[in-house]
Amino acid sequence: MTRLRESTLLDCTADQTQQGLEHFFNSLRKRDGISRFRLRVPVRGATKYGLSLDREVLIQARQVLYDGEVRERFVIAWMPEGSVVFPRFEGTLAIGDESESGHSCIELDGSYTPPFDGTGKIFDADIGHQIAQATAREFLKDLKSAIEARLAGS
Repeated sequence: MTRLRESTLLDCTADQTQQGLEHFFNSLRKRDGISRFRLRVPVRGATKYGLSLDREVLIQARQVLYDGEVRERFVIAWMPEGSVVFPRFEGTLAIGDESESGHSCIELDGSYTPPFDGTGKIFDADIGHQIAQATAREFLKDLKSAIEARLAGS
């Protein structure tokens, strides 16, 4: 497994971020009880043109109790559905409180397993980890946009 850690700053309070994350993850749940999300995988060298690949993944997120380090934490995991080749991820989403500025921070921290065993590890060492980091940044960007758009609409 390879560690992955990315974060982003939001223009809202930690309480608003927590409520926004709860709403976001609840909105992904379909009638069958399964949550799906389209992760954007930026194409190397083409991100300035907005090109990316989308991969639908099964996603699980559940809130866990306050642990003293951060305001709130969600346990999160995603995995490909069917025969799609895509890394599995397990980790946490933590909400940090920047109360003096009225901002908050979301940090994604966890590990992913590259597909294809040994071959996947070689690919990961070469460019796979860069792709995983870019995908994590895109995921956090999607969360930020959804939370801030929800606040703007209320």
